[in-house]
Amino acid sequence: MNAPLLKPALKMPPRESTSQQVYELLRTAIVNATLAPGRAISEIEMANQLEVSRTPVRESFRRLAAEGFLKVVPQVGTVVSKMSRRELMDALFIRESIECAAARLAVKAPLEEREALHRLMLRQRAAVDRGDIEEGLNKDEDLHRGLIDLSGHPRAWEPVRQARAHMERVRRMAIPELQSNIKAAEQHERIAAALVAADTEVLVKELQAHIRLIEGFIEGISARYPDYFED
Repeated sequence: MNAPLLKPALKMPPRESTSQQVYELLRTAIVNATLAPGRAISEIEMANQLEVSRTPVRESFRRLAAEGFLKVVPQVGTVVSKMSRRELMDALFIRESIECAAARLAVKAPLEEREALHRLMLRQRAAVDRGDIEEGLNKDEDLHRGLIDLSGHPRAWEPVRQARAHMERVRRMAIPELQSNIKAAEQHERIAAALVAADTEVLVKELQAHIRLIEGFIEGISARYPDYFED
């Protein structure tokens, strides 16, 4: 699976060369495996392709390294970090701990707010059914964030977002390989139904099963692309 370094569609728009935009662009390219695990990249190369100065690229590299997406390898330079099963399991633990705790509080939210999340799930399902991968993934994230918002602890989203980012690398590769988006949408239907019904135990059970679905994806993707993993 040799993805291009950066797809043309990911080029910077004119006059929008801020560090934040460069960071978000590179982070997205890593998460969706356009910048494949183990690929060597350089500040000069990225700056030239994005048509920006090296300064925002350098700042973005630092942020991405701090988040674990990039690392410096002796005699090689900066490379996109390979995935780690141990780190992915840590991410799973973080998500399950926070999201299941949030779910127990979310059932106490007003019914109209819980129903709004159910409607969001329906939009995700529609996107998956029509083959709109990006929209489906965006609505997937919106649903999980919405669940945390309903808990009354919106700041808990940031550690979940970081954990999801590393898991998303596996998820995106598992869409064509393992139909992960279809499986996730089916589970979201059950999660949303339990939320509207305020059935806490079913909600937590379905949410746990949904989050742990990544374990099967990790095994499936690592078997197909062993070079993408470091352990």
